Amino acid sequence: MISPHHPSRGIVGAVNRYLEGHIVMLGVTASVSSYKSVDTARWLMRRGAQVIPVMTPEATKYVGPMLFHWATGVEPIVELTGETEHVGLVEKVSSVVIAPATLSTIAKVAYGVGDTSVSMVAISALGYGKRVAFVPAMHDNLYNAEQYRRAKAILEEMGAKIVPPLLEEGVAKYPPPELVGRVAAAFTSRGEDLKGMRVLVTGGPTREWIDRVRFISNPSSGIMGVELAAEAWARGATVDFVHGPLKTSAPHFVNSFRVETTAEMAERVAELSEKNAYDIAVFAAAPVDFAPAELYEGKIRSGRELQLLLKPTVKVLSSLRSRPKVVIAFAAESTMEEEKLVEAAREKLSKYSADLVVANSVGYAGTGFASETDRAILVSHSEARSLGLMHKELLARLIFDEALKIARGASK
Repeated sequence: MISPHHPSRGIVGAVNRYLEGHIVMLGVTASVSSYKSVDTARWLMRRGAQVIPVMTPEATKYVGPMLFHWATGVEPIVELTGETEHVGLVEKVSSVVIAPATLSTIAKVAYGVGDTSVSMVAISALGYGKRVAFVPAMHDNLYNAEQYRRAKAILEEMGAKIVPPLLEEGVAKYPPPELVGRVAAAFTSRGEDLKGMRVLVTGGPTREWIDRVRFISNPSSGIMGVELAAEAWARGATVDFVHGPLKTSAPHFVNSFRVETTAEMAERVAELSEKNAYDIAVFAAAPVDFAPAELYEGKIRSGRELQLLLKPTVKVLSSLRSRPKVVIAFAAESTMEEEKLVEAAREKLSKYSADLVVANSVGYAGTGFASETDRAILVSHSEARSLGLMHKELLARLIFDEALKIARGASK
C-alpha cells in the first residue's frame, strides 16, 4: 500500500470518496497510449481508491515503472515472484482494470494464457469472482478482427466489463482518463447490478430562441445528466441520453440524442418511450419553462426597448408515451429551506405520478446548476431523506441505488 510519507497520498479522495475502502489493481499493457494509464491511476485515487499498478515487461518500454511508482506510491509489479502476487494481492482487491488493453492481452485472458503479470492477475481475478474491466486500445483493423470479437464475447460472458474505445482516425483510442476512472469507480463499487435494464436520462438546459442569434436559457451545465448516464451504463444498463447543449461531453458509450428546445426534448422523449420499454427514467434536465410567443426574423437591432410576450413550454415529463417501471424527477428550487424543497418535491410526485423526486437548491454557490456538487433531498411517497452537500457522482450512485430498490419492489 501507499507509504504514509509518499506525496501521492495527498490526492486520495480529493474529488470524492466514491472508492473509499477499495483497492484497484491497474493493469498496463504495451501500447502507445500507456502514458494515459498514469492519469487513470490518479483519477481512481482522487475518488478514494488505493491503486496497485501491474505492468507487462513490454509496457515498461513505453512508460517507466518509476512513473507509476511516483503516481501511485506503490512500486509496480512487472514480474510475478515467489510472493504469488496473482493470488495473495488479487484476493484483496475490489477490481482489476486493464487500461490500455491490447488485443494480445485480451485474447490471452479470454483463453487462459497467463504468461504475463497482467494476464495472470486478470485470470486470477476472474477466478476469484472479482470485477474485471478492459479498456481496449489498438488499430481499428485489430478492433474489427474476428479474433477480437470472439475474445470480447468470451470475457463478457465471464462477467468482465469492456469499456468501448473512441473510434477516431482509424484507431480505437483510449478514452479520456477521467472518464475511464469514472466508469471504473461505478463498476468497482456496484458491479453490473443494472444489467439487462434500459434507462432513459434527460440532462442539460434547453434554449428558446428570441431571434436568430439570441435565446432564453438557464445556467444548467448538464453535469448531473452526464453523471447519471455514465453511472447507469457503467453498472450494466443500456442508456438513452436526451440532452440539450452541454458544458461537457456526453459519454461516447451511451445512445446520445442532442436537442435544442424544450419541445424537441419532449418530442424525443415521446418517440423513445413509445419505441422502448424503459425500466428507469431519470428526468434531470432543466428545460426552459417559457418561450417567446413569436420568433423574430433575423437579428433584432440593439439600442431600443423590447417587450417579449412569453408562453409556457410543454412539460417534458408529460410527454412519456409509456410509463417506465420507475420514474425519477428533479425539483430545482431557489431556496435553501428544506421544508420548501420537500413541499415542491411532493407536489411534483403527485402531479407526475413519479416514484422519487430529487429536490435540490439552485442559485447558490456550490450547489445545483453548473456545480460539481449538489445539496439534495430524496423525496418518495413515504419519506424525505436529506443528503446534504455531495458530489454529483455520489448523488448519481444513490439515485440508481434507490431506483433499483423501487424496481425490485415493483417486480415482486
